[in-house]
Amino acid sequence: MDLLDSKNVNNRVKKRSIAIACLVHLYLILGTLGIWIIVLAVFGLITATLLRNDIEEAVASVKNFNKAQPFKYYGQVYTHIQHVFHHPINIETDIFATIEQELKNKTPISGLESIAITDSDKDLLAPEQRSFLKGQASPTQRGTTLTLILNQSSFGAIRSFEWRVMVGGYIDKNAKFNLIAYSPFTLLFWIGAYLKRETNLLNKVRTVYPSAYNDIDISTQVRSMSETVFDAMVLALDKNGIDTSDLKAQKLQSMNINITGGKVNVGNVVQGAMNKITGAVKGAKA
Repeated sequence: MDLLDSKNVNNRVKKRSIAIACLVHLYLILGTLGIWIIVLAVFGLITATLLRNDIEEAVASVKNFNKAQPFKYYGQVYTHIQHVFHHPINIETDIFATIEQELKNKTPISGLESIAITDSDKDLLAPEQRSFLKGQASPTQRGTTLTLILNQSSFGAIRSFEWRVMVGGYIDKNAKFNLIAYSPFTLLFWIGAYLKRETNLLNKVRTVYPSAYNDIDISTQVRSMSETVFDAMVLALDKNGIDTSDLKAQKLQSMNINITGGKVNVGNVVQGAMNKITGAVKGAKA
């Protein structure tokens, strides 16, 4: 995952941003008889170091979070689908193998890789680490990367399979410049939450390019991933003699939801009596 790959977008620091920052800091340097240079250097160095740490952690195989947002390094959740069924034997390996093969056959995703994510909540007696599978497509022509994350959990003989499609932008050089340049004014507002691992700086400088064509590309990839996973789940469950009527109905409902520029959550009730769909639309970030 190359976070700097903006593809066809001219990713640069804008001249206007440089000019405004220079004027602001020059005024403060003159007004403080040069003391502001020290403040700017210290705060800028702290911000740049923490941002570099976030970038390094984003590309590492082991990631940490505190209580919430375990997938923050991959961007925003655009689709979250959960299917629950009963089976006395854990068939996780079979299902994941089928999904991986279907992804290879139908999409440019070359395979699934294991990732470990640790909840470092200090109120826990010990950190808790869980494993997930990740599949990633090539970025769109405007530098947006879509990531498929899968996991399975059990409650007795009840099996729960979940998958999420994450949408993450490239590191905007102009946003990065502004974050560091104005750090003396902003650092104190986010440093507390950062040290508690409740937020990170990476999401402050990542941009999902706002464009009609980019929306089309994102929607196509999101729907394609979900369609492929649904089909693979049906194949795997049918193979193991598990009723898939609820899953097929769930697929029909979810694929009929407009997800362009928005967020979709789909889950099924354990006994299949009902399906719950919650959609919340939010605009693309500039």
